[in-house]
This record gives sequence, C-alpha cells and structure tokens, in this order.
Amino acid sequence: MEQPFYGRTGALDGAYNALPVTKPRFATGQPRRWFPSLLTVPQRVLHSVTSGDGVDASILRFLRVALVFEELRKRHPTPKYHGVLLREVLQWHSEFSLSQKNAGKLDMSASALHMFQPYLPVYNLRVLKDKEAVASYKAISRRAATLLGKDRSVNDIPLDHPSCSGQHAALEVRFVHAKAEEFQQRFEARVAVMERGESNAQIPWDSRESISELCSHGFALLKELGDDDDDDSWLMELQVVDLGSTNGTRLNGELLRPMEPQTVIEGDILTFGCSSRSYVVVRT
Repeated sequence: MEQPFYGRTGALDGAYNALPVTKPRFATGQPRRWFPSLLTVPQRVLHSVTSGDGVDASILRFLRVALVFEELRKRHPTPKYHGVLLREVLQWHSEFSLSQKNAGKLDMSASALHMFQPYLPVYNLRVLKDKEAVASYKAISRRAATLLGKDRSVNDIPLDHPSCSGQHAALEVRFVHAKAEEFQQRFEARVAVMERGESNAQIPWDSRESISELCSHGFALLKELGDDDDDDSWLMELQVVDLGSTNGTRLNGELLRPMEPQTVIEGDILTFGCSSRSYVVVRT
C-alpha cells in the first residue's frame, strides 16, 4: 500500500489527524475553485491551538487587517487585481502602525504579549443514507480545509452522485470576529456613503486615498466594537462554503449562496446537489 501523504493542508504527519491521501492537493494542473482567504486558519496554527500550545497574540493585529481586506476584496469588481489591493492594504497598515508606534499608542512591550487560545470542538462528519450510517470522516475540524466533490484527484471527501460538481464545496476552519455581522453591515453602509459621494459610481479602486479611507474606517469600526487586542473578539469556527456548484449545497435545507461561508455546529445537516445522502456534523 502506498504511504499516505498528509501535505494537502500543511499537515506533515498523521499526528494532525488528517484524512490520508496519496497525492498533494496541488499536484494536479487543473484549475481549482477553492482558495484560502486571509482568515483561513493555517494548518500549523490550527495544530498549535488545538494541541493546547496556543499562538502568539500578535496574530490578532494581523486578523484585523485580514478582516478589512476580505471585506474590500468581496466588493472589488476585478479579481485579478486583488493582489494589488492586498498590497495597498498592507502598505496602509504599515504606515498606520508606524504612526501609532511614534505616537506611543502601540504597546510592543514583552508584557503585552501572551498566548491566544481560542476553542474549537472536535467535529466528525457522519454520512447517512436512508437514515443508516454509511461512512464517517473523523476530526474534520482539525484540518484547515477539507474539499468535497466528484473529482477524486482534487477532493478529500468524494461526492459520487451525478448531480454533484467536480469541485462542489469545502469545509474550512476560519477566524471569525465575534461581531462580524454588525461589522459587515456598518462597513457596507460606509461603502454606500462613499459611492453616493461618487455620484453613485463604484469606488475608485485605483485610488490609494479611497483604499486608505476605507481601511481607516474599518479599523475605527473594529475599535468601536471592542476589538483592541481582545482575545474574546475572535473565534475559531468550522465553516462550509459552496464553490459555485451546479446544483448547490444546502445547510439544514437552506440553499447556500456560492462562495459565502457559513458556520456549522453540532447537529447541522449538509446535503449536496440532488443526492439523498445527508452529512451530519457530530462532536466526538
């Protein structure tokens, strides 16, 4: 039997409880629908947190930048320029951090550093057909990402029903702000105000001033919501995202919007395409 390779999601050995595979995920030359966001928890960080070691709390500063960028990325009309957008956001943050440090508002002392230790239960995925268990996938919340679909060369969990897409859906562990919904609503309102100021035109994404204004607003908004290097402001959650499949993904019977992640918890039921199989999230 071929030695399993655990490198798909950054796991280098079986201690990560990864699903055994025989090829790296990215060995195939075909285009992939799934890609990690800046809020996707890296496998090494996930392993460190779930093994009880935690991760340096300086990551919280990065997460604020990541959240603001992801909100901007969703609204940017041209995906091929997302890399340029990220560069502008990081440039703004570098200048912002320098100004905060010079003003004495950024605490860089050793006493300000601690370990960030969010909690995420161990979830399994139980497959039911006609109310009978036919398969089970263990510790899916201990993997940064788990891909589901009909194409066995790419996916971790095969979906063999004809109505399922080659790359159908993904389960991934993400950092989620505790007040993400309120942040998104208020950030959206700010974008609408800026667009009205542009005579209902889209935000000029090639303008560094516009990007800086949105970044400043995003950081100010997070501070209003109580995010000031506060561990309680950030959660680690298992989420499902439909990858633009032909026949859709349903969470508890509700059709998901493509490419919009939704948190799953114990007892949630996932169905894919027109398959009669149910994928139930259960705790160990």
